[in-house]
Amino acid sequence: MIIEWAFAERALGNPAAGAESGDLHLVAPFDGGVLVAVIDGLGHGADAAVAARSAADVLHGYPTEGLDFLVRRCHASLRKTRGVVMSLACFDARVDLLTWTGVGNVEAVLMRDRATLSAPNKALTLRGGVVGYQIPPLRPESVAVFPGDTLIMVTDGIRSDFTDRLDCRDNLQSIVDSILARCGRRSDDALALAVRYRGTQEDDPRTRIAGIKGIEHIHEPISIRREVDVVTARIQVRELAAQSGLSAVAAEALATATSELAANIIQHATAGEILLGTLRDADRRGVVVVARDRGPGVSDVDLAMQDGYSSAKGLGLGLSSARRLVDEFELITAASRGTTVILKKWSQR
Repeated sequence: MIIEWAFAERALGNPAAGAESGDLHLVAPFDGGVLVAVIDGLGHGADAAVAARSAADVLHGYPTEGLDFLVRRCHASLRKTRGVVMSLACFDARVDLLTWTGVGNVEAVLMRDRATLSAPNKALTLRGGVVGYQIPPLRPESVAVFPGDTLIMVTDGIRSDFTDRLDCRDNLQSIVDSILARCGRRSDDALALAVRYRGTQEDDPRTRIAGIKGIEHIHEPISIRREVDVVTARIQVRELAAQSGLSAVAAEALATATSELAANIIQHATAGEILLGTLRDADRRGVVVVARDRGPGVSDVDLAMQDGYSSAKGLGLGLSSARRLVDEFELITAASRGTTVILKKWSQR
């Protein structure tokens, strides 16, 4: 199971007398991931509930689509309703990535497991608007997510101090019940959703690179254990870059960055792997390199990215050099769980 979740809700008024809540949550699994959402229909009562259910129906039908597409589709479908505000989050277990966006004031906070020392808690950037009436420019954001991390989403019937005194290691139902009891407003519908990321036990490294946007072809992983493996990785990257239309200078830069990372796997993490893939984005072609180790991780990413930094904790030496040599660079690390570095180099348009 990629995630586990729990929710708590309270409708304004007396449910026994037919009071309906305009606040809804949604959990829609798909192959390799899951879409979650919290939806708040404008106002209260039956009309608000109808708007929220209409949005949920749209999301249920297209869980694998991009979040910007989903918001626009909901927007079109809700034109004749009161409209809703909502926040969406998509967990992609293939690459341990959370992508989220929101319209209106449904707050969302990603609370890190205590083992994830290098990654701070993160709040979703809220953008004003009403789905079904007027929506802002959509800018979904992506953030690395690790097993044990917990996403909390709440409607505006919950006060903004809902993360105070929370321990994300607690039982999820206890977390949302506590949020509703401590921070729920009696003057509004209220809903809290807690989602804990579990990831996948899939150990085939190719499933991780498969989720990268624009990926065309994935090559067999290169095991990195000995110095000769560093040479092998460098040669294969150089050849693939040339075949993909990169210039000789660009191909050599990517090969050099790759050998830096491979050497560090041996020096600081004992063993790991290099994965290669080809990319296409409109009229550009490119190569992606993913270096993974199972070492202790990088405890201070900012320090590790400084020129000349050297440490015996995971991928450290060579990170700043590798970043300068490529077009796109991403580092994902967690204490005791290893480090992944993703490099991308593109051909000229």
